[in-house]
Amino acid sequence: MLVGALEAGNPAARAVAAVGELLEPDEVAEAVVEGLAAERFLILPHPEVATFLRQKASDPDRWLAGMRRLVARAADPGRRTAAP
Repeated sequence: MLVGALEAGNPAARAVAAVGELLEPDEVAEAVVEGLAAERFLILPHPEVATFLRQKASDPDRWLAGMRRLVARAADPGRRTAAP
């Protein structure tokens, strides 16, 4: 699914691919099974996502600005964006 979107140049797919390692479906399934067995409420197969959630919760405006920059870079890889 993501590969097709990447090949089509989809900006959202490029943003996803730019933020870290892409997981295979079996890796995600394994994390979900482990999370369910441990009765965890929030299952995060990607370790970076916990950091993203903390940053988003601590300063939503800054997080949104960063996401806008990420999407802008993904939409136009040659474009330079300024820091906030």
